[in-house]
Amino acid sequence: MKKHIFIILLAALLLLAACQPTPDEPVVLQKDQDLMIEKGSATLPPEESYTPPEVPKRYRFDYRDGALTIHADAEIVVPSEPMPIVNVRAQGIPQETMYRLFNLLSNGEEMYLPRVPTKSQIEATIREWSEMLDAGPEYWGEKTQAEYRRDIEQILEGLKKEYQTAPENSEPRISDGTYDTENFEWISADCLQIEASNRNRAIYAQTFENADHESFFSYFRNLQGFERYTESNTVPYDDTVDLHGLDYAEAAAYVRAFWDAAGGSFEIADVYRVDDSSDGSRDGTVKPAEHYALRFDCRRLVNGVPLAVYASDLGYTDESSYAIDWQQESLRILVDADGIAEIKWYSPLTVMETVSDSTTLLSFDKISGIAEKMIPIIYNPSGWEGVKTQDIEIRSVRLELIRVREQNNVKELKGFLVPVWVLYGTIRQINDYGSGEEQFYAEYAMRGAATCYVGDTMILCINAIDGTIIDPLLGY
Repeated sequence: MKKHIFIILLAALLLLAACQPTPDEPVVLQKDQDLMIEKGSATLPPEESYTPPEVPKRYRFDYRDGALTIHADAEIVVPSEPMPIVNVRAQGIPQETMYRLFNLLSNGEEMYLPRVPTKSQIEATIREWSEMLDAGPEYWGEKTQAEYRRDIEQILEGLKKEYQTAPENSEPRISDGTYDTENFEWISADCLQIEASNRNRAIYAQTFENADHESFFSYFRNLQGFERYTESNTVPYDDTVDLHGLDYAEAAAYVRAFWDAAGGSFEIADVYRVDDSSDGSRDGTVKPAEHYALRFDCRRLVNGVPLAVYASDLGYTDESSYAIDWQQESLRILVDADGIAEIKWYSPLTVMETVSDSTTLLSFDKISGIAEKMIPIIYNPSGWEGVKTQDIEIRSVRLELIRVREQNNVKELKGFLVPVWVLYGTIRQINDYGSGEEQFYAEYAMRGAATCYVGDTMILCINAIDGTIIDPLLGY
């Protein structure tokens, strides 16, 4: 029975991981994008040079009301280049780029594609699913029995179709980095994907040649002598700490090698240290750190201006949104003494044309006034069950670019990079459920929760042109 439950969960995960159908109904974005672009557009006369906006040396703000405390003593970072508005779209990872990434990360080793299921294997899977057709209500979840049977019958139909062309025997297939084409009935676009691995490493990528869906690239190297680096051990990088043979300059060189293979222009936004120590919370084993890695949070540069850094694993828009899911671009690279250990690259962008070379921005005084009004409103825990205290620390304020969606376009992943002021920091929330457990929340507007510090994240994102609040998850 446990095997059957696993099969159901696996199928559900596969369906959720695949691309969602394109919505039929439009969603009207509540901000006039044309007016915003017109308001911000400015062209410098040839004889004038760009002057960065005037800002104080640091941003300071303190607020306390009931359970909510806000403290800011933050560095303010302003690019030396003018802030543009740039047209962008979702980008597939081209085959030539994939060949370069594959050659870099395979380390000269043979990488194998998944074995094609044989007829006998598919027959066994068909039998297992067939036995589940008449399962009791404990397996229906929120579905009716008819809906449950319909879903399984659709899976069986696909398996029977796959059986017709399945081989009697399956031989190992060596990959050279070439994509396979996958067809999904619920989307119009062909999905190009690669899944190659050996005993030491694995590469997975899913990409589209049009702007209908977002792409993803990941790489993992099997670690020798220990299980994993623990995210809960994330701390800001400190160059005074001995990393047991891990050299920062060498680690950064691995990161730049990936940028060169991926194409485009990137920079390091933040660096964190992780290790393999254990406090006993997972399996009762307590041990000190023996291995260290550096996590490089990278960001794209467009016209010399950096994109905002957004956590890539906060989830997607809720089901009430009619727009296709489109995460902000995110690139994280984990490097240890043996080289690159892990890469996660979400939603790579391609830059189209520049709409405005230099935009007109609101003064920093107006931006800080908006922040000091909105943060207490967004993060006020009054009425939140179990919340004892909520402390927000703003550690940096950066003038950057962020991608917003093209207004009223729900069928294509197209949009604009616009100037924004982003307040980065952490949120520490103490919940009183009887245990007094402390929890770190490092997500924009409390969309998700992490019980440990995983790095500074967006506290607030303010449009630098018109002062509106931008939700980076929704993209407007």
